[in-house]
Amino acid sequence: MKNHNIYALRGDTEVSDVDVCTTLGLPLSLAGTPGINQAAINKMYRENLAGYQARGINPDEAYKLAGKKRGDAEQEIRDLINNP
Repeated sequence: MKNHNIYALRGDTEVSDVDVCTTLGLPLSLAGTPGINQAAINKMYRENLAGYQARGINPDEAYKLAGKKRGDAEQEIRDLINNP
């Protein structure tokens, strides 16, 4: 099975898609598919948003910060796919 996770795209051969699914609590059916990255990004977005709000950051700023991190991760994935 080919790994599609961000670590594999960066050249890390130690972290498998199964590892990412297990660690993040994602469905194992995502392993071996490019969809693993968007699912991981969405999970981290929700966790970042909750973390910012738990720290008392106002909701508008929390959404902005979490959205920036999500956008940066999505851009990195696009860059890695288009420029291996």
